Amino acid sequence: MPKPKIFTESDFDVRPSTIKGAGQGLFAKTHIREEDTIGYYTGEVIDENAFHDPERPFSAYVLWVCRTHIIIGEGPKANYTRYINHSDEPNAFLVVSHRWKSARFEALCDIAPGEEIFFNYGEDYWE
Repeated sequence: MPKPKIFTESDFDVRPSTIKGAGQGLFAKTHIREEDTIGYYTGEVIDENAFHDPERPFSAYVLWVCRTHIIIGEGPKANYTRYINHSDEPNAFLVVSHRWKSARFEALCDIAPGEEIFFNYGEDYWE
């Protein structure tokens, strides 16, 4: 099996999601194989104290890697991965590394050009 590939923003389109009311979605422009990296989740990095600051603006794009590395995935430091929407039948999953303080999306299966990328946000997101 070939070595997994790491994709970049130029390999995707951001356009209206196939999910009604979801806003924008992320769509593959090229074939993505199972285990390929779709991209790393990026944004403003804050710590637990800043996260709990009552003056911090609300964001729905929060990814908790560890106490000292919480990614706010919107604003000038965010990238295309913030447009990956939720599905109970995802074609991608999130790999979080506490050691490397990173989060990346990996394909669960082959994804065809034009297909929207989805991952399961998990039960904590909906609470």
